[in-house]
Amino acid sequence: MLGALAAVVAVGAYFGFRKPAPAFESIAVLPLENKTKDSTQDYFVEGITDELTGQLATIKQLRVTSRGSAMAFTGKSRPGAPAIAKALNVDAIVVGSVFRHGDTVHVAVELIDARQDRQLWSGSFDSKPSDVLTLQGELASTIAEKMNVRLTSSDQARFATAQTVNPAGHEAYLKGRYFFNRPSDENLQKAIVQFEESVRLSPTFAPAYSGLSDAYLWAGYNEGMMTASEAKPKARAAAEIAVQLDSMSAEAHASLATFKMFYEFDWPGAEKEFRRAISLNPNYGFAHDQYGMTLAFTGRASESMVQGKSAIAIDPLSPQVLVDAVLAYLFSKNFDGARTLAKQAGELDPTYFFPVMIEGWTSLEAQKYREAITPLLKARTLGAPPFVTAYLGYAFGKAGDRKNALAQMDSLKAMAKGAPVLPFNLALIHLGLGENKLAIDNLERALAGDSQMMAWIGQDHMFDSLRQESRFIELLKRMHFVQ
Repeated sequence: MLGALAAVVAVGAYFGFRKPAPAFESIAVLPLENKTKDSTQDYFVEGITDELTGQLATIKQLRVTSRGSAMAFTGKSRPGAPAIAKALNVDAIVVGSVFRHGDTVHVAVELIDARQDRQLWSGSFDSKPSDVLTLQGELASTIAEKMNVRLTSSDQARFATAQTVNPAGHEAYLKGRYFFNRPSDENLQKAIVQFEESVRLSPTFAPAYSGLSDAYLWAGYNEGMMTASEAKPKARAAAEIAVQLDSMSAEAHASLATFKMFYEFDWPGAEKEFRRAISLNPNYGFAHDQYGMTLAFTGRASESMVQGKSAIAIDPLSPQVLVDAVLAYLFSKNFDGARTLAKQAGELDPTYFFPVMIEGWTSLEAQKYREAITPLLKARTLGAPPFVTAYLGYAFGKAGDRKNALAQMDSLKAMAKGAPVLPFNLALIHLGLGENKLAIDNLERALAGDSQMMAWIGQDHMFDSLRQESRFIELLKRMHFVQ
């Protein structure tokens, strides 16, 4: 029986008429330690951490910090529980370790009241790799019980029923997630290979299809290892299969919603899927984050800000979540709000190009073109992708410096390494130079090539000079921005 060797130690027993401890409202699962002392098992340990986080996140009475923010507290040098609780704004934390030897997985965890820095409970469990998903449900249920969180009947049923998955397929899935969480072009390619292996070995395992869809979407957005058009049908198919296999999966619905948003510009369809994902798992930060972007793209700035704040509360140490929340502020010309979020993102990661780029982008939206040049130049030194060079070309063009604007086109050609320059990037530079016909020519090419960057044109004020052009209006109609 799973957990037969479990040793559960309850701390803080109650005597006499002592009142029960108050229920906790929030928790973070810190990265479990790899006790195997074998770095090749890091993916497995990280996967156990992520899946336990995901199980707890489905409990609607709890606010669960996203894995991204919790990952900031890795290793023995992390601060004490009160400091972590303050940084993540949580009441409790889970710490522990994983030891894998042969066909046995040993998981030891502690539940800590972070407010008082005291242990509430500890337990250790032995399991076979094939039973790890069952273990996750058992752990989540026990942790909720020790936090005095009342589980609903649906919670209890979900934790008691583990999805069947081929052990090797599950291993491939964990490897896929490991690479996906570090999304360079090279790692996205590795993630796709692992997710495809997972669905081959376990074709009814919905999370692998959801991961595969997300990886294709990201690869198509970057247009590095594959074009957007190549990624589109693969991302759609994987997302649709994920929903068909598990209609109760928040991740599956969010994957389908993100596809509908960036590739089909199906705004009502995307909203429906995002709302379904959030109803299934209110703690799924990615769903709030991407839903917020959908609302921003369609001019619903105040609603977008609400979703952005929800995503930030779930994932407070993620610079990307802060960056994504900027859209609503920029599109509604709340430049102080945009700068505040970008500043917070930059403080979290001073090496990240995006917060610096947003400083320049905010100046472009405010029509302060020369002010935008310096931060955009700085962003390029931080490993920025080609679109930052396109924004820089736009800034030079609007500032009346045609020579430097055209120089950015040459830079884009060099970055493309012999491949065609992405038409959306060319459109930005032509727009900055006042060459509206050429700008629209390239926007039409970008839409025909399934560029996800096209989602920006509905609300971004940089495109305001085109809004009376019949061809641009036709683009907006095709993207369902206008009737």
